[in-house]
Amino acid sequence: MLPWLLVALALANTALAKVSSNFNDCRGQFYASTPPVGFDRLSSQSGVITPLCLMYENYNNPYFASLYHKSNHYPLYSAYILDARPGDTTGSDQTFRLEPQLVDTRLPQYIMLQPQTETAIRNLGLSGTPAELIKQTQAINSDYTGSNYHRGHLNPNADHPAGPGQLVTYTLANVAPMLGSLNSGQWRSNESKVRSIAATCSRMFVVTGVVPGNNWISVNGVQRVNIPSHIWSAFCCVDNNNRPIRAEGSLSPNNANTVQSGLSISSLQSQLNSLLGVSVTLFSNNCT
Repeated sequence: MLPWLLVALALANTALAKVSSNFNDCRGQFYASTPPVGFDRLSSQSGVITPLCLMYENYNNPYFASLYHKSNHYPLYSAYILDARPGDTTGSDQTFRLEPQLVDTRLPQYIMLQPQTETAIRNLGLSGTPAELIKQTQAINSDYTGSNYHRGHLNPNADHPAGPGQLVTYTLANVAPMLGSLNSGQWRSNESKVRSIAATCSRMFVVTGVVPGNNWISVNGVQRVNIPSHIWSAFCCVDNNNRPIRAEGSLSPNNANTVQSGLSISSLQSQLNSLLGVSVTLFSNNCT
């Protein structure tokens, strides 16, 4: 048996993270099975922007999708179905893991702790130091140490019932630098408000993302993680017949504890078009 497979099998009950062309393995996480349009134009380099489908191994179904930017070392957005309901609690395992497939798609489709990821890389025989190969494609936990920024969830664990749906959110492919006071302040309050709205929907599709900025978290003089200038989110609420009944967006500068909420999807898209410098579409037909 291949050494890396032994490592993978030892990680029973861990989460899967699969590089998936055009999100073919997790289209159901998007309203009308249609991913947002335009974000792939935020890099002209082939392979920098990578679609990921994340799922928990023993449950064999995707929990969310993430469009990862390998140079900025965070997702441009995460997309998911908000399935938490009043009374749900959050779990205790809050250990952030890495995505081996961002290094090489021959590596296991498991999110792993850094030492396990390094072992898998070493056993595959890739050229280069495992720790450096990881750092070329993604953030590591120590990048955030001593910064003023939280590892801000784009798909928050509280948007899911306790269990695998929460655990799989603890990957560095689902976080971006977020001002601490914002993450624990108005942005958290806005997430709670959206969860309350979700209780009135048959299903709620959510896309939450970032606007790349001009500043970086640096470690020993090396730029490690781009600091987003803004954080944004949008939801599409549908009835039992999958017909849209409500859609709104939120936008926050990542340097203040303030959030614009209750935006129409067209208004949010207009602001994002200006901030990103490309034209984007968040939901098919703007969820109307």
